Amino acid sequence: MQEEFGDKLQVILVESQGTGYEKSIAFALKAGWLGGNTIWTSQRPFETGMNGIPNFALFDASGKIVLKGYSTQMHNEIVDNIEQMVRKQDFGSMPKSVQKVYKELNKGKIASAYAMAEKVIAKPGSKNTTLIVSAAEASLAVVRGRFDSSVTKVKWLMQNGYPIKALDVSKDLAKSVAKNDAMAEEASALVDRLESDEFKEQMKLDKKVTKLEYSMYANKKSDDRAISKLSDLKESAGDSEISIRIKELLAFSKYAIKR
Repeated sequence: MQEEFGDKLQVILVESQGTGYEKSIAFALKAGWLGGNTIWTSQRPFETGMNGIPNFALFDASGKIVLKGYSTQMHNEIVDNIEQMVRKQDFGSMPKSVQKVYKELNKGKIASAYAMAEKVIAKPGSKNTTLIVSAAEASLAVVRGRFDSSVTKVKWLMQNGYPIKALDVSKDLAKSVAKNDAMAEEASALVDRLESDEFKEQMKLDKKVTKLEYSMYANKKSDDRAISKLSDLKESAGDSEISIRIKELLAFSKYAIKR
């Protein structure tokens, strides 16, 4: 479902038994939990209140818990709820003018959604003015938060050795905010930096590292040859940001190797 729905769904898998990094990362690789949009972690983000595993909590887009329990017992309910939330968003009693803001944002049109929210705030109409303005201001904060989180994502990718992915995200962001001067300037600055000589060598290394990385993910294992190639690339990377990524790959590839 993560592959099917993409950014509309975020799956987070949590190892909660204190297995340890070495065994956990090897298991995650073998299970195919690495290399996609699914997040794997050994840090438990919250308590579900369940006494056994595997258990789960399903949140809607606002952060409200929609469903929780044991995933092996409630699989069909999980699937039904996810499909319902992804395919048709329930806005409840939200003013229709504000619903349009969220619908526009869901299309990836950040600047357009921002302008729509500002327009509603400026001209809320003569009925339920306070309610509409309050809802519109909340939507404006959500839209701004979407932009800020996208900028943060690009910067994280830059700082952790994913320049190609950072450039792709920054270009998409620049396109989505083209009609908002302030946002467009910030997004364009990210694109310009990533296309400059500063990241030229890292872009080349990124292609090589990504090829080895996805080979490991596809095969669900590592080998001495991959480790040797990664070690060579680490020497080439020096102290650049991509060396951080190579170091992490070397760590779990050694744990996952089959001897």
